Amino acid sequence: MKFTKLALTLLFSSVLFCGCAKDNSMAIKINDKVITKAEFYDDFNKIKNLQVKHLPENLKKDDSYIVLSLKNKQVKDTIARELLIQEFEKRKITASEEEIKARKDELIKQVGSLESFNKALKDNNISEERLNSDMANEVKTTKLINSIAKGKITDSDAEKYYKENKASFTTPEKVQASHILFDTNLDSIKSAIVKADKKGELSQEEIEKKAKEEVAKVEALAKEVRQKAVNNPKNFAQLAKEYSKDLGSAQQGGDLGYIAKEEVVPEFGNAAFSQKVGTISQLVKSQYGTHIIYVKDKKAKQVQTYASMKADIKEFLKQKQEQDALNKLISGLKNQAKIEFGDSSLNPVNIEKQIQESLLSGLSKAKKK
Repeated sequence: MKFTKLALTLLFSSVLFCGCAKDNSMAIKINDKVITKAEFYDDFNKIKNLQVKHLPENLKKDDSYIVLSLKNKQVKDTIARELLIQEFEKRKITASEEEIKARKDELIKQVGSLESFNKALKDNNISEERLNSDMANEVKTTKLINSIAKGKITDSDAEKYYKENKASFTTPEKVQASHILFDTNLDSIKSAIVKADKKGELSQEEIEKKAKEEVAKVEALAKEVRQKAVNNPKNFAQLAKEYSKDLGSAQQGGDLGYIAKEEVVPEFGNAAFSQKVGTISQLVKSQYGTHIIYVKDKKAKQVQTYASMKADIKEFLKQKQEQDALNKLISGLKNQAKIEFGDSSLNPVNIEKQIQESLLSGLSKAKKK
């Protein structure tokens, strides 16, 4: 089981993508603080463009459920950030120049170098003043968290978590396998024949006959290749590169790495996990075609002991406790705050309604196809 550090200060990280915009009319008012449309939409558009740039065009549209979901999150994060800033002032939480510099040094280390860091600032049009403000807010957030999450994580807490989540600390049995895949799927072969018959001259019976002949031809080839692999297992990688139709693994010599049984189709898993290390399987048929499987190594099921995971569990529980405390504080601040939307399209109630409409529209279009 691996633990990932919970992001306690990400509420301020999105601000780092800001540039400059012009519309100073009100987008959101949080208590007495006005967030302008310039501030909100500049933040949002930069983040949106980063998130959707590799998606299909239809999912990049403003009314797509993905863009609407990003917008909803940005609204909520904007409100949470401002409420925290107001809470810093109320509690008189400050950040010294030394603390800001230390946080900045941490960020430079994460980026890799000062040169890369400065380039990122320039590329995203981030001023020194804006950067220092963001770093100060992160320092203040950490101080705020330390003041509200005071409970101590005990050994008993860690042991209880381990016992209740023991499956998470178990690594299943795995095999390191390579395979050569032959396309003997009758339906896919029929489709290829129909596609090649551009004039539609073949009857259904002829298509069926040609497909079965092609399957028989490929199966005969698979038997020949299997025998070559049995005769010389060291040549398996080369055979995979030459014959395998699994393009994803073919260029790796058919190597699939270490796999758990439930990660592959049953026919493949049953064969691979019943083989001895160093052996070549019989021809194995699955929904993908015909496989020749070479098992290189096996790893037995492993259970990480409580003793080996104790420190990691305590750190995880500490981070979770801090995140929960921060979320609870923000929720309470939201309930007490006066929040107004100068732009009704930013009201989460309206955005969530649009998200539902977008999803239903997508489902309707899918059913018509």
